[in-house]
Amino acid sequence: MRNLLLLLVVLGTLSFTLSKEVTRNVEKASIALGKEAPKFLLKNNNGEEFTLDQFKGKLVYINLWTTWSEPSKEELPYLQEFIDSYSDAVVFINLSVDYQRDIGSWKKYINKQKLKGIHLITDRDWQSDFINSYNVVKIPRAILIDKEGNIINAFAPKPSQKAQLTRLFDTSIK
Repeated sequence: MRNLLLLLVVLGTLSFTLSKEVTRNVEKASIALGKEAPKFLLKNNNGEEFTLDQFKGKLVYINLWTTWSEPSKEELPYLQEFIDSYSDAVVFINLSVDYQRDIGSWKKYINKQKLKGIHLITDRDWQSDFINSYNVVKIPRAILIDKEGNIINAFAPKPSQKAQLTRLFDTSIK
C-alpha cells in the first residue's frame, strides 16, 4: 500500500511537471502564422544596431547559421542566389548564433566568402532573447516575416529548397 501511494505521488509530480513543460512549449510555439514577430535588437558585423521595425514594408527572411555548422554553411551559396533575385522585395538577414568568443572568425568568414545580405549576430549565443523568443533549438533554420512584421512561416524553407522557397517568396510578395 505504501509503495502504491509513493508511486502515485511520483506519477502525480511527473504529470504536473510535464504539463507545465507542454504549456511552455505551446506558448513558445505561438510564433505561428499571422502572429506578430517578436522584436529584436541585434548588432551587425560593423557593430551597428538593427531592429525588426527597420524593415517594415518589406518581407524579411532570416537565415540562422554558424561558422561551425557545416549544414548551415552549405545553405549560404543558395541564399546568395536568392539575394540576387529578390533583394528588391525581401530583406535577407544572415543571423549567426556563433559564440561571442568567435566573433572574429564570424567576421572573417563573411569577408572571405563575400557574403551578401545583412549580417547580424545573437548577443548571448544560444541564450539570446532572439533564440528564446523564436524558439530556435537547431540550425539551419529560416524564418519569413511579412511587410507588417507578422510571421509568415516560423520554419520557412531553407535556401537549398529552391522550389519551395521561390513559391513562398512569389506568393508572399504579392
